[in-house]
Amino acid sequence: MFEKIIAFFMAIINFFMGLFGLGGQKYDCQTFFDMSYGSHERQVVDLFIPDNVSGDLGLVLFIHGGAWIAGDKESYTGGMEYGATSLGIATASVNYRYISDDVDILDILDDIDAALAEIKKKGNEVGVNINKVLLTGDSAGGHLSLLYAYARKDTAPVTPVAVVSNSGPTDLYDDNFYHNNALGDKAVISDLMSKACGQKFTYETKESAKDALYSVSPVFYVSADCVPTVINHGNADTIVPFSNALALDELLAQYGVEHVLNVYEGADHDLGKDDAAKERADELLFGYIDRFLK
Repeated sequence: MFEKIIAFFMAIINFFMGLFGLGGQKYDCQTFFDMSYGSHERQVVDLFIPDNVSGDLGLVLFIHGGAWIAGDKESYTGGMEYGATSLGIATASVNYRYISDDVDILDILDDIDAALAEIKKKGNEVGVNINKVLLTGDSAGGHLSLLYAYARKDTAPVTPVAVVSNSGPTDLYDDNFYHNNALGDKAVISDLMSKACGQKFTYETKESAKDALYSVSPVFYVSADCVPTVINHGNADTIVPFSNALALDELLAQYGVEHVLNVYEGADHDLGKDDAAKERADELLFGYIDRFLK
């Protein structure tokens, strides 16, 4: 299972790094690597802040993927540098504790809370007020971006204003997750989801964990107050079923939330087969940055 996770994760990294391309540098920037926001070795965050700016400043927070059990913040260093030096925004990439028998996804949301508080503190130290954040990530990182933006919007140290998910899970109870998944059979997926939601179950007892699974599913938190959302998803995804993207799209539409479902035709989890959809994803991301962070 682990080898499959890494293979897909590396493909996603390559996709997202390509999203930023190359651009002319407009700003120098201050860099802060491995800022600690807790006692665990994984509780560290990197931050880039453009020079010669003051006052309010928007932030893009990158959250890595890897099925909540793998991955690293360094995947986004190139994107962070581009955002700070060419777009004039703050950028950060966060590590978080992996899920285990002792850490579930709600604990990871606490990690993101603490990381944003540390980011805001560092911004104040260098003379900027980091007051709004666009969250984005791939796969598990897309899921965490959605969940945090919806569930913690009113309590976050830095206010979420938009979210962009690439192949992110939205409904961990969706039965399509548990059948024909490239990560493993029903037992493997049930074990992974047990750790994710903090309640042990087997596929046969999944119903007993429905509330726990919904408590870590973005669809459970959809309301009219949700932030503008971009959902990039392949309709041939063999890890996160396309039904997850459709479910979130339907609910956001029902509540009148500004959003876009950008479908990659024939694409698997790495979003690698549809150039038109990739171009649209670029436009949507940079459009959201311009509208909501500037």
